[in-house]
Amino acid sequence: VKSDDPEERKLLTRMIKKQESTGDELLREFYVELNAAFVTPFDREDMNALAMELDKFLDFINHSAKTILMYNPKKIDNQIKEIIDNIHEDATIMIEIFGLLDDLGKNHQQIGDLCQKVTLIEHAVDDIYGDYISYLFANEKDEIELLKYKEIAQVIEDTTDRAKDVTTTVKSLIVKES
Repeated sequence: VKSDDPEERKLLTRMIKKQESTGDELLREFYVELNAAFVTPFDREDMNALAMELDKFLDFINHSAKTILMYNPKKIDNQIKEIIDNIHEDATIMIEIFGLLDDLGKNHQQIGDLCQKVTLIEHAVDDIYGDYISYLFANEKDEIELLKYKEIAQVIEDTTDRAKDVTTTVKSLIVKES
């Protein structure tokens, strides 16, 4: 969303897809290691649930980029950029959370606080999304562009929901392991 150039958007979308594919490969390796492990740091089902939720989050980031590229809107409104900035913040928080999971007992408070940040981001994005949809229907006169903007906004808003799903799984893990 930082570029108005369609060719640069294509390149950036390919880069995002490459990262999502790397995530898929890491997920495959995770399952190989999980199946081979005699002892795991958490319950296998919880590890699987966490991996699946993170994979969905990555898939939705990729889907968001593809949707923007596919619809090729005339402009990217500031509200869309703001939601994307929130997704970036979610991803940064995910990295931090996963870095702390190796010592869940010691880090449970910090992890819980980070999970709460993701929840607050998701709520803020819900508000941005609602305001943006209202703005679109009041101001966008080109019906095709309106549909494009609405679909893009929905897909990227859904991405923040997937981030919250990851942290819901993490919070469940904290409860079980504490």
